[in-house]
Amino acid sequence: MYSSKLTWLVTGANSGLGLCIVQQALRQGHTVIATARSLAKFPESLRDAQNAHLFELEATSSAFIITKFVDDLVSRFGHIDVLVNNAGYGLFGAVESLTEQDIRRQFEVNFFGVLNLTKAILPHMRQRCSGTILQMSSCSGIFNIEGSPVYTASKHALEGLSEGLAQEVKKFGIRVHLIEPGYFRTGFVSSALETRKEGSWMTEDGYIDMKAYITDADGSQPGDPVKAAERIFELASLTGMAKGLQDEVRLVLGSDCLDMLEKKIKQYEKTVQTMREIAPSTDY
Repeated sequence: MYSSKLTWLVTGANSGLGLCIVQQALRQGHTVIATARSLAKFPESLRDAQNAHLFELEATSSAFIITKFVDDLVSRFGHIDVLVNNAGYGLFGAVESLTEQDIRRQFEVNFFGVLNLTKAILPHMRQRCSGTILQMSSCSGIFNIEGSPVYTASKHALEGLSEGLAQEVKKFGIRVHLIEPGYFRTGFVSSALETRKEGSWMTEDGYIDMKAYITDADGSQPGDPVKAAERIFELASLTGMAKGLQDEVRLVLGSDCLDMLEKKIKQYEKTVQTMREIAPSTDY
């Protein structure tokens, strides 16, 4: 449990859950370095907030640029206690309808952007033997949802990276956690969700009409982003409902996400039973 105020670095902090996290940390008197693709995207309330420091950062910037950005921040602020890798977007549509460029860009933002920022901050945290990295995953990092296989793949990649990283850096006093939200009313659909206007849905060929699904679901999501930000803050500070969760890799948010996790476990349990004879049949 932390008794002192922390310095946070939050990406994608101009809206949605990222903004809620920034506001929660500021309410608790912490220092927050918030980034967005453009300073103009930040709400006026955040520009005038005490202890809020706003910067432009493009998630797809080169590793060199991101490393210099982090080094400069550490020189200015002394240290960064909490990194929240929140920047990202969702690419929906059938695999066969998406171009290679579409798919590569999804991974550049959702995976490689996160990887570069994480790598840039690790030496500083390792030097201090302290730090917390919160990786914004999704219920799609647990359970595949029809109509978003590429987005799901990017989150599965992030999950695998973060699980391995958590094991690597635990001995240095660094915590790595995956944040797995279900569906929250964050504006993700309207502002961060990337959909192609033509050729993405292919409903005439039997694919799910994701455009209609997304439109119908927006605004009726069960999750409250303010409450999610409270849980995330508690995990970073090991307070409230997150006391004692320092070794828990995942923070599951939303009853819908918990349901998906249970479904995934049942799928694996079925696979274990089905493969009970086949798997050992290949041993020497």
